Amino acid sequence: MNREEYLKILTEQIRCKMARGEVSKEISGHIEDQTRTFMSEGLERSEAEELAVREMGDPVETGNELDKVHRPRMPWGMVALIVILSIAGYGVYYLLAARCVDEAGNGVVDVSLHAGRQFLYLIVGLVVMVGVCFADYTRIAARSRELMVLLFAGSVVGIMFSGLTINGARSWIDLRILTVNVLMLLMLTVPLYAAILYRYRGGTGGTAVKAVLWMLPGTGMAFFCNGTWMSVILLLTYLIVFALAVWKNWFQIPRRLCLAAIGAAALLLPVVAAFYVGFFGEDYQKERLGAIFGTGEELNFVSAFVRELLTGSRLLGKNTGLPDTVMMPADPQEIALAGLAGYYGILAALAVAGALLFLLLRFLHISLRQRNQLGMLMGTGCAAVFLIQTGIYIVNNLGIAYFGTYCPFLSMGGSGAVVTYIILGLMLSVCRYRNTAPERRFGKMQGRFHTE
Repeated sequence: MNREEYLKILTEQIRCKMARGEVSKEISGHIEDQTRTFMSEGLERSEAEELAVREMGDPVETGNELDKVHRPRMPWGMVALIVILSIAGYGVYYLLAARCVDEAGNGVVDVSLHAGRQFLYLIVGLVVMVGVCFADYTRIAARSRELMVLLFAGSVVGIMFSGLTINGARSWIDLRILTVNVLMLLMLTVPLYAAILYRYRGGTGGTAVKAVLWMLPGTGMAFFCNGTWMSVILLLTYLIVFALAVWKNWFQIPRRLCLAAIGAAALLLPVVAAFYVGFFGEDYQKERLGAIFGTGEELNFVSAFVRELLTGSRLLGKNTGLPDTVMMPADPQEIALAGLAGYYGILAALAVAGALLFLLLRFLHISLRQRNQLGMLMGTGCAAVFLIQTGIYIVNNLGIAYFGTYCPFLSMGGSGAVVTYIILGLMLSVCRYRNTAPERRFGKMQGRFHTE
């Protein structure tokens, strides 16, 4: 049996087609090494290769053993935790909404109207997550730039012809049957940016400059939509992804100098954003900035209310100093953890926050240990953007500041839900294919990729 016949029979035993090319390359390399060893002992190449193939063992048995190793493994524990957090976030919001009244004592949120709609978003999101999870995430890199351009072009056209201004931000697109939040869509640029960097592996300083320039469309679009803090979050995430690529020596540039520059940019970014908002921002943005630094009045009332919720909170059960219904100064979804601690106990809030942080940190840990470089970078970027938002959200719910940011599972809305579950699906796909996903290389003349 020659090498080609052996590899054909062996790879047919591997059910995951994604892994066959990588396995074939590895086994072929072993056969070639052993063939050279036998040739050094005086054998002819054909005889040496036949002997090397024979020493590899039965191709069916070897293939079955490799199939056990290179099989997609669904992280069922993480899927279960996602479902639990989805249900918990849905329940927490409507428990708190039932306690929220306006100045006339009426419910601020029509629970009966919103409950069914949000439940539909939840189901659609979970279905989308499953579909993305079973997809081959490595193929995103083949069209990452085109997808990025398409996302920006669609957002610009949508805002120009169907844009809506809500709460001072022109970040909504009215599609008649649904309304899309562009700021939520921009989170999808994080895995796309990671895929673009993957295409640039091995590039020189000029390529690194291109990688930096690809940060501008996402942050610029968020800024244009009056999402100043979202632009900061996105740029911080891009910097983290770029820094990881630099750390892995993907570019032929001075690594230490570049990492120092990235660190300085990340530290200065919030300062620059605060300076801009303080001098050139809208009135509501300046008020929110004042609330962050404790100098505002109206929006700082949110932080004061959060501290009131937390003061006197018990480990379990309701804070006895709180009324059954209260006029909340913010949407319940923005202070869900504080409300949970005040009305249902600190342990309840810690359980939800702890489960969320555990899930995201687990995703980050698995991503950083990926053998596949694209999976490593995409998974890290997705986990990072959620961790940054969750960290800010926790700061809000400790009464330290008020940013009014998004948080996975705890923030409501259709756009946020669908985008969240797309990103979760990508991270699950990275976990699922961690032993099978092949590396890809790209031809310079063709816009196609090949398995290495």
